[in-house]
Amino acid sequence: MPTERSTATPTISSSLLGRARSIAAEHDRLSRQIQHEYNSRTAQKIGELSPTTKALNDWETATTVGNLSWNRMRTEKSYYPTQSITELQHLLKDPSNDAELRSLATDEIEQTSSQLPSLLTALQSSLIPPDPFAAHPCLLEIRPGAGGSEAGIFAGDLLRMYQAFCKRHSLPVSLVKLDASAASKSSKSSSSHLDEIQEAILDILQPGAYGVLKCEAGVHRVQRVPATETQGRTHTSAASVLVLPSFPGSDDDGGGGEKAFDDPTSDYYIPASDVRTDVMRARGAGGQHVNTTDSAIRLTHMPTATVVAIQDARSQHKNRAKAWQVLRAKVALLRREAREDEKARLRVSVVGVARMGRGDKVRTYNWGQQRVTDHRSGCTVNSLGDVLEGGGSLDEVMES
Repeated sequence: MPTERSTATPTISSSLLGRARSIAAEHDRLSRQIQHEYNSRTAQKIGELSPTTKALNDWETATTVGNLSWNRMRTEKSYYPTQSITELQHLLKDPSNDAELRSLATDEIEQTSSQLPSLLTALQSSLIPPDPFAAHPCLLEIRPGAGGSEAGIFAGDLLRMYQAFCKRHSLPVSLVKLDASAASKSSKSSSSHLDEIQEAILDILQPGAYGVLKCEAGVHRVQRVPATETQGRTHTSAASVLVLPSFPGSDDDGGGGEKAFDDPTSDYYIPASDVRTDVMRARGAGGQHVNTTDSAIRLTHMPTATVVAIQDARSQHKNRAKAWQVLRAKVALLRREAREDEKARLRVSVVGVARMGRGDKVRTYNWGQQRVTDHRSGCTVNSLGDVLEGGGSLDEVMES
């Protein structure tokens, strides 16, 4: 007779479970609402809530008591892909059940228990808010940290690793900045300093690159015998990687142009409904024309409270055109400054060179053991060469 086996069921905090149930309740409410009156915004919201609703349903199906037909379970063993752990355990404890049914329950407990960790991970992941910048291109900055010249050499290794990764995934990338160390510049004949860098910045132009590479931000640590080490001792050095979303800029001419004025994604685009226009008589010196002609134009961009008033020309048409030109430039500047403020906030939230410490490290590259370990996920691969070449092993570590 099969014996009851203890199963350690993974648990989720009551606060997260409550949040998931609230989302599922909202999903059900909107689903009923859209049956009577279709609305595109409601449909979009339902789509956003669906992953959490499905993940919660899968989790609760596997962990809570339901109404199962045990006779059907006996005859159609594959009918219930994820039986309730609680129900199966109750079944094992019921002495009225025969040995065959208890054996089926024991097998089903093993199968369902093996699925619980993945179901829990799916539920927890569905509750993580999407990154608002995940769809953007990104800037990836590499700087050496502690470790002297060896840290600069390792920073060069990371630069080539990310360039190879982008090439393998067909991500368009450009090297925006590359600062070599003084030693590297003055000692070109020394291979140990040839690739030593102080700062490198890559611009990965592919939309969605930030969502892929943001996990690389942090301190990367290397353990190896430096080329400059004469006694064969292993040194530990580090480099920091900073990943920032890159925002599309305006036209290269700096003046916008008609195309930029009509493009909603341009800094220079301003809907006419956002601007209040006031026509008035010009003031100040200018002769008889000043007080008799309504040629002065004042534009107010209501979302930003930006005001531009132009009265230089005698023609209202020319003043209006000039006012729009100035208004577009001012609003575009405000938008750029807002992006810079957001990037500055992100920069503060991500580890920098000045704050590098043991608690900030995300990955260790061990040359002696040919091992790469990610300290956040615990993932370890013993294929250092493939990681540094931007190969599939790097994908495996990043996805962990």
